[in-house]
Amino acid sequence: MNNTETAEPKAPQAGTRAPRIQRETGANQSPAPQSRFFLSKPGATGPSPALDREFGTEAEAMAEAFKAGASYYAVTEYRAIVDCSGKHPQFKKEVVKRNH
Repeated sequence: MNNTETAEPKAPQAGTRAPRIQRETGANQSPAPQSRFFLSKPGATGPSPALDREFGTEAEAMAEAFKAGASYYAVTEYRAIVDCSGKHPQFKKEVVKRNH
């Protein structure tokens, strides 16, 4: 007599679902920052970045930087705000939206 059992796949049991991750929505969610892309100025020296032409997409900036043998910059602009809703004021950042 053979005592081997065949394993049958078990159906998922009710109530054993993984908990869902709650995502922030509405006012709690800050908009995704939109970077602006610039080529570096040729021959610029010094501690501050020298920005040249601006491009609409990172792909365009990368291609032009490759052609020119230069580097490119991705710049994101924020506005500093203060949240005074709690006991202690907190500094926060807010993305500045640009209309292109």
